[in-house]
Amino acid sequence: MRWPFKDQCGGQVKSALPGGLKPGNLRGGAGGLAAASAKSANEDETSMDLPHTPPKQSALRVAELRAVHQALDVPLVFEDGLAFALLGDAKAKSIRDNLARYDTPLLKGLRASVVARARLAEDEWAEAARRGVRQYVILGAGLDTFAYRNRDALGGRVFEVDLPATQQWKRDLLRAAGLSEPASLTFVPIDFERSTLGEALGRSDFRSGEPAFFSWLGVSMYIEEEAVMSTLRFVAALARGSGLVFDYGLPPALLSPREQRGLECIATRTAEHGEPWKTLFVPETLIGALGSLGFSEVEDFDAERINARYFSGRADALRKSGVSRLICARV
Repeated sequence: MRWPFKDQCGGQVKSALPGGLKPGNLRGGAGGLAAASAKSANEDETSMDLPHTPPKQSALRVAELRAVHQALDVPLVFEDGLAFALLGDAKAKSIRDNLARYDTPLLKGLRASVVARARLAEDEWAEAARRGVRQYVILGAGLDTFAYRNRDALGGRVFEVDLPATQQWKRDLLRAAGLSEPASLTFVPIDFERSTLGEALGRSDFRSGEPAFFSWLGVSMYIEEEAVMSTLRFVAALARGSGLVFDYGLPPALLSPREQRGLECIATRTAEHGEPWKTLFVPETLIGALGSLGFSEVEDFDAERINARYFSGRADALRKSGVSRLICARV
């Protein structure tokens, strides 16, 4: 995979989307997806300037987009003063010297999605903290910097949940950047496909009898439906006052032709690096499922609502597409 996308997916790409999905179904099968161990013939350019090799390219791509946002977009939707620091001096210089490469329609759309979901998650956590919630769980944390920008965690504790290899990579980058791990932070290793969230958190100092807020961004589309529902079921069973923000992908039938092309482009390129999209949701069906699990409030944020909230009045055409949506659910 090359990043930024040099051809912007303008040519034909082999479909890597879950097959067989039709409106009304919860998700499609995994037919047509590249094998999880697939490797691209072209090594990802983004890792070349890093002091340590990323185990998952998606975590690096998200961190890079957050950094680009700090340097390219005015006004900022999401402020992250550590975005460049965590990537290291060489990578930061490479990005700053080539900002024009990121100022394309496709990458603007991806960047808007990344910063909007991060902003919504942190806005909702701040609101939860004001209500007295003291546990913030970041699922699939990747290179998220919240715990290092907010070392008191608004008076609570932060739990970063991710694959062990990704966590070790992040800790190596933190050391290289001279960033210490705050006392309010706990690393919780997990493989969402092989272990439940409850099992993983049970091995930490997470207090299951107290409310918690969860941020789960850029994960649901990469794992099987049962793993998604298992995680949602766990959160729904927690103490009153708990909640989460997560994003999910929509089936192609619910997208415009342009959005369909963008979805296929992204899914194909992530599949080439062993990270295929496995699960897509129809909004009405997912919202109904959340209600059945026990969530008392469910807010679905489509592109129009996100753009009105975070991107209105901009002159730079930074806007979120409809390829994915965000949900805020409360217990």
